[in-house]
Amino acid sequence: MRPFSSALLLLAAALASCGGRQQPASSPCMSDRECVGDRICHAGRCRFLEEVRAELAAESTGTEATFSENPGGDEPSASGGETEVAPGPAELPMFMGGPNHRGQSPHAGPVSEPEVVWAHRTGARVFASPVLGVDGTVYIGSLDRTFAALGAGGTLRWRFTAGDKVYASAAVAPDGTVYIGSDDGNVTALSATGTVLWHIDLDHPVDASPTLAADGTLYVAADGVYAIDPAGAVRWHHPTAGHVRSSPVLHPRGLVVVGTSEGKVLALTARGTVAWETAAGASIDGGASVGADGTIYIGTDRGHVLALDAEGTIVWRFETGDDVRATPAIAADGTIVVGSYDRHLYALAPDGTQRWRVPTGGRIRASARIDADGRIYVGSQDDTLYAISPAGEVLWRFNIGSDIDSTAAIGSDGTLYVGADDGSLRALRSSGGAP
Repeated sequence: MRPFSSALLLLAAALASCGGRQQPASSPCMSDRECVGDRICHAGRCRFLEEVRAELAAESTGTEATFSENPGGDEPSASGGETEVAPGPAELPMFMGGPNHRGQSPHAGPVSEPEVVWAHRTGARVFASPVLGVDGTVYIGSLDRTFAALGAGGTLRWRFTAGDKVYASAAVAPDGTVYIGSDDGNVTALSATGTVLWHIDLDHPVDASPTLAADGTLYVAADGVYAIDPAGAVRWHHPTAGHVRSSPVLHPRGLVVVGTSEGKVLALTARGTVAWETAAGASIDGGASVGADGTIYIGTDRGHVLALDAEGTIVWRFETGDDVRATPAIAADGTIVVGSYDRHLYALAPDGTQRWRVPTGGRIRASARIDADGRIYVGSQDDTLYAISPAGEVLWRFNIGSDIDSTAAIGSDGTLYVGADDGSLRALRSSGGAP
């Protein structure tokens, strides 16, 4: 699939329906909807499509993913080195703090019950998880179709309006490029100042968070899995029978792993071929995480948490009382922490036995985050954000008055950021500022 091909057809149709109305090719814009004909919004200006294609092609490096091992056995490795998945709790600006989705943070969150220090309101639910840039910028999407970059104190740095709802969390590259997906099927690359660099129409909703590899490849779930290079070209697309809501996770053996609506855990090689697929026994709506030893953890709509080895063999299966749609977080000691629709948060040992569980008053859709001291932060559909010790003791509860499906993020100053169904992103901090 070539970048912009679907967009070109749509824009051509729009031109035909608009009669002779024209717009200067270089006029300012924030989205393609402000441009006509074979023009798109690129770098904040309406530009001719072929001109942008030629420009991006010239800038493209054409590099491939840096995976080394090839469990599929039918293709050579891409580069001879292993995938550069973060080995520890270093925070990378994407869903769950990195491409392995362990959910660990190098920062300490609030020890005592916090207070709201500021709130950013949107016009609809905030399902996406906030992502923190290296400069402290907070990136957040909303179901009102907006995506915002917020500075100190919640000040708005810039806002982008997508073509449809933004469920997915952003991924931010080292050069400041921000990648987002939206329900109109678009993957959009924005500059650090919010101008559109490029977009691709995948013609299928993008509601799972994209994952960024160390070589700049962006992995996106939609009607299957896509690998997209930094210039916006699709390197490969592996289609699936149904929609994929599982955020891709990167495995150090060179695998891209997702769960599917057909009830399979699917592992792809760096070239997009199937390494293996394993029947999970039920549909999968959440993402997987990868432990330090390479074990893959994922939940199912049957209420199971599965552990699989790198070859796709199910090592153990733990049963909760209802759907598990959160991505499992993994503590430094290997404990797996995940919530269930049965209204409990579970802590499981690496062998699959239960260490503890904590009841909440509502279903848990949000994934847990784990701070530098091992404290766990997770929201519930009982309108409450919980802080829990590594031993399973509830340290504090904070009721914000609305369901919390957004996964929290932890700032370097101890601020906790979380979205909610009332359309707000809140910044919470213990009194005195320090955790």
